[in-house]
Order: sequence, then structure tokens, then C-alpha cells
Amino acid sequence: TNGGGFASCRTLGDDEPLGLPAEANALLVDATGDGQRYKLVLHTADSWAMSVPSWSQDFVPSRKRTSHRLSLSGFVPSKQGRVVHGLPPLDPATVTGFGFALSLYTADGQPNPDFGPGPFRLEVHSVHVETSS
Repeated sequence: TNGGGFASCRTLGDDEPLGLPAEANALLVDATGDGQRYKLVLHTADSWAMSVPSWSQDFVPSRKRTSHRLSLSGFVPSKQGRVVHGLPPLDPATVTGFGFALSLYTADGQPNPDFGPGPFRLEVHSVHVETSS
């Protein structure tokens, strides 16, 4: 993050939905980290064009492997770090890609108190979909 506002990685090829079921209610992220605040970012179209918002939720992975339950209702829509208001809830069936970010801003657009210069570490072991049965 030297001189920048974020570091991220994401899936490519956001043309088609990933196939998340409409009844999905959460994502379970099994991760090991460094205690900094990261975001899981969901995309609903090719976000490289930045014409549509992405949906984010913060989580703080510790040095001990932990599962983080991220409710889909807790994802916040934003464009270039700014929250977008007035949108309907996220439809999981429209998710076309996802990624992880360490960012200057949290998912709700506030300054990230954990963000700063230096090394960082996020190891994602798995991401699973939780559905309501």
C-alpha cells in the first residue's frame, strides 16, 4: 500500500453470475490474517467500468484461523469508496465476482483505523455460501 489507498485481489470475468442461490443469506470466510480490517467485495457486473456499485463488508481476520460469517444483508453498496444510498438489497443471484481488499476506507465509507503503511497478510482458506433452509 506504499503511497496508495488500497491493495486488493479479485476474480476476473464478471460477465456471468457465479451461481449463488437466491436463498443465500451469508458468506462464510475461513481466513487467517494480521488483525487488520479487510473487506470482502462482491461485484454484480464488470466493476472495472465503475458504472455499477460493488458491495462490501468488513471483517478482521486474526492470526488464528477463524471463520467469519458475513450476512448478505450487511453488505454496503459503494462506488470508488463512497456509499451509494437508495438501492434495493443485494440479490445474491446477480453476483458475478468477488475479491478482498485492504483499504483506506471501511465498507461504510469511514476511515479505516487499521490502515497504514507496512506489510499485511490475508490468507483465505475457503469461502462458502450459507443458505436458509
